[in-house]
Amino acid sequence: MKGEKKPHVAALTVDVEDGVSIAMQDFFNIQMDPTDRVITNMNIILSMFDQNQVKATFFILGEIVEKYPELLRQIDKEGHEVGVHGYHHDQMFRLSPQKLETDLSRAKGLIEDAIGKQVNGFRAPAFSINQKTAWALDVIEKVGFTYDSSIFPSRSLRYGWNGFSKDICRLKLADSRSLIEFPLSVYRIPGKDIPVGGGGYLRYFPYWWTSKALKSIVSERPAVIYLHPYELDKEKYPDYFHKALASAPAKKRFQLQFYRYKKKTVESKLNLLTRQFGCAPMIEVLHEFEKQRKMKEYTVFDGKLINHSSQEL
Repeated sequence: MKGEKKPHVAALTVDVEDGVSIAMQDFFNIQMDPTDRVITNMNIILSMFDQNQVKATFFILGEIVEKYPELLRQIDKEGHEVGVHGYHHDQMFRLSPQKLETDLSRAKGLIEDAIGKQVNGFRAPAFSINQKTAWALDVIEKVGFTYDSSIFPSRSLRYGWNGFSKDICRLKLADSRSLIEFPLSVYRIPGKDIPVGGGGYLRYFPYWWTSKALKSIVSERPAVIYLHPYELDKEKYPDYFHKALASAPAKKRFQLQFYRYKKKTVESKLNLLTRQFGCAPMIEVLHEFEKQRKMKEYTVFDGKLINHSSQEL
């Protein structure tokens, strides 16, 4: 119809975490509070989104909210969607169902009390929901989330659920409960699906490649663009990080040698992405998708995704 609003083609998302404290925890097993570098980098992101007149979904850690409550209020005041990224940056395989429920309830309640709004979406740290941690989906729904966006429908060394649906879908759980899954975007190359649209992939790949991949994806389904504030952090990490790195095993030093690789390209690439693609918060893209298409439904059973014809995926 003439004048009808076109649906957005990409969900724009930010996982709000502090790169310094996450690196110290994940690589050196040193617990510390988030640093104010997350505020510095978030200011760059929020300013860019304001200039380009786009809104996004910010999946934020509970520990960030507790230490920097003004950041949460700013995100909400500027009209963005707020989601939960966990309380601490704990991957699902490090948690029990009981601990996950406690942490998610704490983070969700903290955010909802602060902004006076229901929080609908969750994203697991490090996209850590796969066949082995599929139990987490029940917990996520139980806590009160209506959608999750934690699954890469491919397999890499760090994460992914190979064979998972690439489309937004409804996952049927026990006792007639359900949860919507908004998978992260992957691009098909001969013999393999590879993640695109954010993170290290946004840093490593040239912009023309990312643009080409997302154009291909949005011709079939909404895409997901994602990033972390620390990916815009071009400043040297603190001395205590480099001291821990120098005394770390060779494997960890190798893993971290690329942590600054092409960070100087991220801001310009993100600016181009938000201008090129019709971006919106994830909840808005999800609602538009539901109006336009019939959502596929799958049953999650024993770590497997099963369609209604009992054909495993």
